[in-house]
Amino acid sequence: MPKLSFQYVSGPHGPETLVQFLERRFPYHTAEEWRSLIAAGHVTVNGKRVPPGFALRTRHKIVYERPPFAEPEIDPRFSVLYEDEVLLAVDKSGNIPTSPSGKYWNHCLVQVVQRELALSRLHACHRLDRETSGVILLAKTGQAARILGEDFAAGRVAKEYVAVLRGALAGRETYVSVPLAADPASSIRIKQAAAPGGRESRTRFTLLARLPGSSLVRVETLTGRTHQIRAHAALLGHPVWGDKLYGRPEAEFIEWVQSGPRNAEERHLLHASSLRFNHPTTGETLTVASSARPLVELLIQQAPRPRL
Repeated sequence: MPKLSFQYVSGPHGPETLVQFLERRFPYHTAEEWRSLIAAGHVTVNGKRVPPGFALRTRHKIVYERPPFAEPEIDPRFSVLYEDEVLLAVDKSGNIPTSPSGKYWNHCLVQVVQRELALSRLHACHRLDRETSGVILLAKTGQAARILGEDFAAGRVAKEYVAVLRGALAGRETYVSVPLAADPASSIRIKQAAAPGGRESRTRFTLLARLPGSSLVRVETLTGRTHQIRAHAALLGHPVWGDKLYGRPEAEFIEWVQSGPRNAEERHLLHASSLRFNHPTTGETLTVASSARPLVELLIQQAPRPRL
């Protein structure tokens, strides 16, 4: 069974019990579900079974051994765009998370590629949202992953996307510089919003074509923030086509999350079209690209539907 390990660090949330920490950090289980898992011995602190109300302190080691569970269905298809002894670039589908998280463990890109290519270990150098298709870099060594991870964090990797936005984008080019932070008014933990004290976030949208009821755009992310493209597009009044979080009322998003099996074709139309980066061992500048044609094909399939 898969194991997840964490070293607890107390923070602004104040003193916490084990069940409070688990419910806050991993909301895919309710507090009652976490109590049951703790009672069944699936969660330990410093190698020992403890009650749900156990008071956590900094440096306590929490281990969660997940029981067998049914994971959501995914689209496991991918194609290799580049490969050498330390690096792998693949074109991922629009229905698979990058790494293990939440309800996904074996059903994630890192695990699927590792199994399909019979590789001993893979590391994700960055992440794409589950519904975002396109180019993603995976490292075969920890050192390569660390170097590329630092390059992504420092903005040394040039990233381009293609997206379909709802409505007619005004002008040929639109530049957005709006800091983002977790939305304090939202009950959805991952949702981002404009915030004067947030992290600097800069995005450039360039119109490629006007489509029925929508705009095909090239997107350059000049910073790399959580949900940056989707949040900035929504701030423009042109959310990414099919975006359930930024393009619908929150109640509808929550209903969608809780509705069970998901249709892989009903995804947001955002595609990571290219990455330009320095190779982690040779220093050579490489560009890896993927066609965004499937976005337009999906738009044609989805266009008759009045809702996102």
